[in-house]
Amino acid sequence: MSASFIGMDIGTGSVKLAFREGGGVRLVKCPLPDNLVGENGVIAPDALAGLLAQTRKDERVKPRDVVMVLDDSSTFFRHVTLPPMTDSELTLNLPYEFRDYIDEDPGMYVYDYAVDEAPLKEDGTPERLELYAAAASRKLLEDRASLLHKAGYRLKVTIPSQMAYMRLLRDYLDRFPEEDGLHQVFIDIGYERMSVHLFQGSKFRAFKTIDFGCRDLDMAIADLKGVDRHVASTYKQSDFEGVLESEECEAVYDRMCFEINKVINFYNFSNESDVERIYLLGGGVEIEPLMDVVTQSFPIPLETTVMVVPSDMQQLSNVGTFTLAIAAMLEGEAI
Repeated sequence: MSASFIGMDIGTGSVKLAFREGGGVRLVKCPLPDNLVGENGVIAPDALAGLLAQTRKDERVKPRDVVMVLDDSSTFFRHVTLPPMTDSELTLNLPYEFRDYIDEDPGMYVYDYAVDEAPLKEDGTPERLELYAAAASRKLLEDRASLLHKAGYRLKVTIPSQMAYMRLLRDYLDRFPEEDGLHQVFIDIGYERMSVHLFQGSKFRAFKTIDFGCRDLDMAIADLKGVDRHVASTYKQSDFEGVLESEECEAVYDRMCFEINKVINFYNFSNESDVERIYLLGGGVEIEPLMDVVTQSFPIPLETTVMVVPSDMQQLSNVGTFTLAIAAMLEGEAI
């Protein structure tokens, strides 16, 4: 097992890094100004590379090899069932599994897979393949590798967020096997959007992206205080004049909970089983009034992702913000 991987998660407002150092794990955040990363990815790669290089220097980050999480908007991810076939046959067939999702030339994408199950017939021969399959733009991967190279890093592996969550759950269930099969949800409350990923045990079942997030809090505060969105963001971070308890912010909290509830209720109806646990992560978990409303809105056990990360990391600050970076680091160590 390698201990030299950096798990990296590029968000809209910051880049999160997780890596081992001195027998422990360090979490480093690189705050980003506006207009470096947007809804469609990295807008100013050279500027971002410069910030990452400076963070590397300032924080004395020694590892160079990176496992990067790709967000839901950067990848196509699905569960597929295929007849038994060789690796070379899978390489040829995977692009066809995305023909209803990718309108461009399939050759412009890179494809990969992980085996979920490979059931055997009575005679011991394979019956079928159950796979998790992913596709990502070849150009996007090349651009990310180039960006990191300029910042002094080496991109070794990229993983979709779904695989990052599964890594955490597999490690968790190794410690608590009695909880295998539990229907559970990861809710990432981000800046521009929220994502809801649903699992049964460590098996991915579904996900939904909600175009509503902490940016909407900034906009509500901006309207309330008559300031621009950037100043409003500082008001949010400092809870200036108790603004986070205002009716305007509470309306945003309620909308967030309503949208999340819709996804969970649809999942419960479709699967004829109820979600039994919710894990919360992302920048939104640092907003206490929001967490109070979320806790009151769901009659399901709610946990931060402190519960699901390895025990030697549970005492770290802001684990909820760094969850995907930690998962990426663990994935690198499992290679």
